[in-house]
Amino acid sequence: FFDRSMIYYTKLTRERRRRSTGQEFSLDQTTAIKHYFALTKIRDGEFNHAEVIYRRIIEDIMNEDEDGHCDHAKLAVTTLLLALHCQRMGDIKKARSVFLDFFREAIVRNDEHIDECACSAKVLGAYAIFEMKQGHLSKSYQIAQKAVELDAELRPLLKWKQFEAIQTRCTRQGTSEC
Repeated sequence: FFDRSMIYYTKLTRERRRRSTGQEFSLDQTTAIKHYFALTKIRDGEFNHAEVIYRRIIEDIMNEDEDGHCDHAKLAVTTLLLALHCQRMGDIKKARSVFLDFFREAIVRNDEHIDECACSAKVLGAYAIFEMKQGHLSKSYQIAQKAVELDAELRPLLKWKQFEAIQTRCTRQGTSEC
């Protein structure tokens, strides 16, 4: 169980890629085991229990550091898993709430400290796609722009057909925000 937990968590966190880009990240065995436990609960059909596990992980991450900062990489991974889980359960409001909570914590509260944060950018990219699927194209585009500000590797996201249509509309209106 422990070995499978660590393998699963290593894949989730993309540890090799993070190290190759110079980002600090340490594998947290406790979090790995909790993530894997949530996965087993999902496989067993115990969806509510899995949600509780993800929410507890997020709460633990938020309370880890005494100086008020959290580990955005761990928070990002758990946020994505919980948001995906809520979407699969058909609870769109809950999924949006998960993304908004992350946005408030990682971006709004720490805006002056975040110039480049690939893990936060990935969550914002997922949030942008989520909002696009819900039909909120302008909101989605604004979120995607913020994601690209944090991680330039996400620039291809703005080249999507839906976003190009919004860019064209903004250009016609003469504004940068639509």
